[in-house]
Amino acid sequence: MANYAQMNPGKYHLGYRFPTPVLIDKLPMHAEDEYRVELKYKHAVIVNRTAYVGNVQAFSRRKGSIKVESDSMYKSVVNEFDTFASYNKIEAAVNDGEEITGLAEFADKILQFKQNTLYVINVSRQIEVLESTHKHKGVSNPAAICKTDYGIAWANQHGCFLYDGRKVVDLLEKSGIQRIKESIWSDFIDTPMVGYFPQKRQIIVVDDISTTGDGACYIYDMVTASWTNATSSTFADAVKSNFITDWNGDLVHVSSALPIKWGDESGTSTGLDFQTKDIDFGHPSVRKKIYKVYLTYKGNATNVEVNYGVDGLAPAGTFYAITSGTDGSTSGAVNGSDNDKCIAYDAGTTDWLKAELKPSASINNISSFRLKISGDGNNPINGNFEINDISIIYRIKSVK
Repeated sequence: MANYAQMNPGKYHLGYRFPTPVLIDKLPMHAEDEYRVELKYKHAVIVNRTAYVGNVQAFSRRKGSIKVESDSMYKSVVNEFDTFASYNKIEAAVNDGEEITGLAEFADKILQFKQNTLYVINVSRQIEVLESTHKHKGVSNPAAICKTDYGIAWANQHGCFLYDGRKVVDLLEKSGIQRIKESIWSDFIDTPMVGYFPQKRQIIVVDDISTTGDGACYIYDMVTASWTNATSSTFADAVKSNFITDWNGDLVHVSSALPIKWGDESGTSTGLDFQTKDIDFGHPSVRKKIYKVYLTYKGNATNVEVNYGVDGLAPAGTFYAITSGTDGSTSGAVNGSDNDKCIAYDAGTTDWLKAELKPSASINNISSFRLKISGDGNNPINGNFEINDISIIYRIKSVK
């Protein structure tokens, strides 16, 4: 029962004043241990300065237990994307026998995909509202979802669809006529990957993201509302990543550890080049000092180089590897030459290892910091190399 206090009947109308509820904008220190949950999650989006994560493994400090919640979604504290509370759980539908397979955001809506069902959740206000449910509109994997200039597009064995912020449109139909027969489409689709090519306003649907695909794909032109059937050798007989649209508007995926650009003519590169943004740690005008970088990885890192850049400059700085092997061995190597990488260790594909990287020169009095992870120039990164997380040890300098 809520506590209440009687208001002054001589000055005001007789009534009751209820305590103001605690808004979940920030976890108070005394409540942090009791309600905070530590999450591992498979899918995430950021909307209105809040992170929404789905298909989670939750560790409760209060209960001291770990629980797998494959059909649940949590939201973070505003502007604190790694802070979650047990009472910030969002359940569009539970115990339906389906797990969350992807999340996408568009127009203050979150599209929560499960294996067979799509839930559209309105997040424009503090309380999330389930706006609509769409059977047979789920996806088997997150690579089957992409964002376009017109909305969110995805594909499954029942068709290819677009959510435009108001409704779900079946792109295989036009004026009530099925343009691609359902039997032909279901024979084509296995575990699809979907991408958007903004230069030509096209959606690319590839039959299978695994090695069993034969390179078949369908291309949907958003301008002419027409479909084209095609085959590309770049999609055949190789494990592929999801599509991304890069800064230059090119549609890119990775196959056999090589980035491949989609276009009228396929183009390839001899190495993978991953760069972070310029990280200012939330204080762009304050000076910092960088001490170390920790990189958790597995797979073969013998061809991996890690470089850094500061204050917007291209990453050219180098690292020593203090530890990188399973035995905690010290390599002392500096990356930058063909035979001298800062990690230089094959971790295998079973266990995650943590490489401790120390800058080869002092990084002091900087505003921003960025990392570059790439092959050594002559040899690409091995295909089984994976990164789980990157941690940067730094200190904010005092203002004098």
